Amino acid sequence: RSLASVMDSAEKGLSSAENLKGFIEIIIPLLIECWIEASPAQSAPILGNLLESESQQLMQQVLSIIHLLWKLTKRHDETYKMELWLRMNYLVDFKHHFMRHFPYSLQETVKHKKKDSCKGNKYCMTSSNSVDHLLLNLTLCDIMVSLASTSTLQTDSGWLDMIRKFVTDTLQDGSKLNSKQVNRLLGVTWRLMQIQQNKVATEPLIKAVYTLYQQRNLLFPVRTLLLKFFSRVYQKEDLRTQRIRSRSKVLSRWLAGLPQQLALLGLRNPELSNQLIDIIHSAASRSNKELLQSLQATAARIYDPLDGTLVLLPAEAQRRLVQLVYFLPCLPASLLACLSRCCIMGRMSSELAATLIGILHMRSSFAGWKCQVQDNSVNDVDYFSFLFSTLIGFSREELTSLQGIRGKPHISQTQLSPVRLYLTDLDQFLHHWAVTEMICHSLSTIPSQSQCFDILQTGICKYLVGLVVIPDSTAGSVLCAINKLLDQACILSENLHKFLASCCYSLLYFLLTLDKEDAEHVQKRDMLWGSCISALALLPRLLRLMLQSLQVSRICREELPVVAQLLRLLMQHGQLRSHMITNEFLVQQIIKDIMTLKSGEVQEQWLTDLHYCFNIYLASHPQGPGPINAVY
Repeated sequence: RSLASVMDSAEKGLSSAENLKGFIEIIIPLLIECWIEASPAQSAPILGNLLESESQQLMQQVLSIIHLLWKLTKRHDETYKMELWLRMNYLVDFKHHFMRHFPYSLQETVKHKKKDSCKGNKYCMTSSNSVDHLLLNLTLCDIMVSLASTSTLQTDSGWLDMIRKFVTDTLQDGSKLNSKQVNRLLGVTWRLMQIQQNKVATEPLIKAVYTLYQQRNLLFPVRTLLLKFFSRVYQKEDLRTQRIRSRSKVLSRWLAGLPQQLALLGLRNPELSNQLIDIIHSAASRSNKELLQSLQATAARIYDPLDGTLVLLPAEAQRRLVQLVYFLPCLPASLLACLSRCCIMGRMSSELAATLIGILHMRSSFAGWKCQVQDNSVNDVDYFSFLFSTLIGFSREELTSLQGIRGKPHISQTQLSPVRLYLTDLDQFLHHWAVTEMICHSLSTIPSQSQCFDILQTGICKYLVGLVVIPDSTAGSVLCAINKLLDQACILSENLHKFLASCCYSLLYFLLTLDKEDAEHVQKRDMLWGSCISALALLPRLLRLMLQSLQVSRICREELPVVAQLLRLLMQHGQLRSHMITNEFLVQQIIKDIMTLKSGEVQEQWLTDLHYCFNIYLASHPQGPGPINAVY
């Protein structure tokens, strides 16, 4: 039965400490008798501690039963009374019979063979009857060390040293161990470290485990056990060294190697990567110097936007890696450039990109910390560069490559604007838009808004003004940022005014010529329309420049109804009413030009509607039916 079923059973059985003691008093003497019969001293004294396979099988069963009983006693042993009772009653017998010929090796009896395959090999791993001699020795170690404690260290030093040597040798001899063996081995190692907690005793044991950890091609369960062991040792040491600063050098070396292992692991084993990330996060949050230095050195590889750990792993691991950015000692321009690309490439969610942007804001000098943050952890210029690059959503190289694209379905183009729109796919657009909202929020929290606006203006003029093809999401994002930052102290340059006016008309033309059955692009409509109208309402000069650009004599007749529809919507829009009244003469002139082009033809309905709107909303500045927002 399982231990759980023993404890949960309705029968009394071994469920009480007294019943268990009674059973142990009966069974242990019988087990010791079995051991004596199978031990080398009785069966083959000339062989010393070499066992025949039959004897080894019997001895393994004896130790397995005792090991199970020991596990059961721990369930009753809240005050360690049972442990003391076991030591007092059985330590002498166990030392005499179990430890007398320790460690035990296999003497394989070979028949019909001239050569013994195990000859010259002291420790054969498994006998012909599938008995694992190493597990036998480790089970014995586990039973014995449970009887020792810090207070009995001097008394037990003789046999404890034998076990310590066996454990150390086994860890260091380069054998390929399975997870069952390693689990038992690490259990004994941990107990030895608890019994004798000084650095002189624990450091060689940690070093021996690290030797095993460095083996190549370890099985995943074995690697996991070793990681958990080191993590446990680190956490215990960290609690202790808060009082006494004396860290294990081996443990520091192990911690320092974790970021590099994470970077090399890539996508090969996400579960193992998760374990590494958890340990790195734990050490980073405790400001472990060696770990942070290593993480800093490996950050460029972990956060590489093309094949770094961040973009390769699943969402939950990505979230933990994004959190690690907060702990990095320094965030140089090169790393911020990588992080910007990670945000905009769509290989992590827009929510996670927003989290990353928020973390970088907290690390910047604009976070509003009352106490001083780390010196030079994020340079202001580098931080603004990160915000601007992420706002644009495309690298300089990508924007350059877009300039050669012509015609539908990728380009929306009008003769009245020098800006052609590159139409992004919907997923890319929505991701970029969500990231833009977080970037705008970060920009809006910077104390000097006019200075922030000047930096944004300089960036737009340097990298976007003059380009022929602009992605639709980029044009919309720029307008969003302008809307968010604009106040009375901000002064726009003439170049920026003209560029924004061109963007506005190109976006509005795209929206008005959009096929209603084009489900993908239709979903962009509200976002782009809102950013254009807000910009035109905030910047009267922008509206005037856009109206001045509507020189209908330059366009083909097919675009005239689009211009007419745009004018109608602008006149009907409540936010723009006063600005349109100011530009009444300009609007009237555009309508006259359209009429001139259409003279001699039958007046179409769109032209009649345009006249009607002008007469209702602008002619002689009537009050009209009140401000309404146009819905197209």
